[in-house]
Amino acid sequence: MTDPQLIDALVEESAEQDVPGFRKKRNLCRELLLGDTGIYHIAHYTGGVLDFALDILDHASTPPALDGAEPAQRREVHRRAGAQLVYRAADLSRRVWELQCGGLVRLAVQTRTDLVFCNTVTGGEHVVGFGSLPPAGTEAVADPSRASGIDRAAAQLATALRQLVRLPSQNPGGWLTAGDAQVPVAASAADFMAYVVGSAESGGLLSTTLRPAGLHYLSHHRAGEQTAAADILRHPELESFFSRGVTVAGRRARYERLAGDLSLLALQVSRDLRRTVAGEAERLVLDLEIGAVFYYLLAPEEYLFGVALDQDWVTQADLDMSAVGRQLARLDVPTGT
Repeated sequence: MTDPQLIDALVEESAEQDVPGFRKKRNLCRELLLGDTGIYHIAHYTGGVLDFALDILDHASTPPALDGAEPAQRREVHRRAGAQLVYRAADLSRRVWELQCGGLVRLAVQTRTDLVFCNTVTGGEHVVGFGSLPPAGTEAVADPSRASGIDRAAAQLATALRQLVRLPSQNPGGWLTAGDAQVPVAASAADFMAYVVGSAESGGLLSTTLRPAGLHYLSHHRAGEQTAAADILRHPELESFFSRGVTVAGRRARYERLAGDLSLLALQVSRDLRRTVAGEAERLVLDLEIGAVFYYLLAPEEYLFGVALDQDWVTQADLDMSAVGRQLARLDVPTGT
């Protein structure tokens, strides 16, 4: 049963050109907002233009304004930040096309206190939401399990919105197919020799994390330089993800370029969201039509980049990113290769 206080705090706003087709979409967003998931603001955009927005910013469970702004001003700030995130997502979708894994279907941004999501409904429609996370522990690296409730709810919303126009789910996060039995991988001797370059210490740790049912490519970066990278792209179980035009060498080169760009993207997104959420982006998930790309901040100017090619194991790969990130954060990793 919905908390009456949530209903009382609900505020809905529509763009000037409201259309009947938005009614069912707005209803789905309202149900999610009133579902007590931690989400406190949702907005729907078409072509980067706001269609409608809903929030419970007046409710006691919502984080206080960073600058003491009134709710009306906060709403405007969140709507503008959402539009900027849609712009980032659309630009990213074009940029990741060279990976030949399809377009971007989900962008998740985790800070110390919040999860902000931008999920693609159709090519021109996006839903953006802000959710408050439970208190963080002492770990220096982002924990995706703190955001999993919001992340799953957002994925279910995107799927429900697609079903309104008879489109199938894009399986964000791989949750529809992978189930709930995923746990962080423990380092162990691999049954397949990984390709490793760079620092032997960090490269060895990266390689033990890789497996077909999880991460397939990992690289560690510090002060703008790649210190080590490892992959199992030649593993027999991954053969279906390659073709005449998509080679292992080609993927490695594209991943290295994208990995170098993600630190700038994280800074840009942090700047875009600075008036809405506290802290910087510590975790980014670029969920594609096929697989996903991950960014985890380990320390100032130090981060981990990862790739999963198999959509079924996107969430598992996310957990593994956090696990190996915590191990790397505890190491005094040399910067030389």
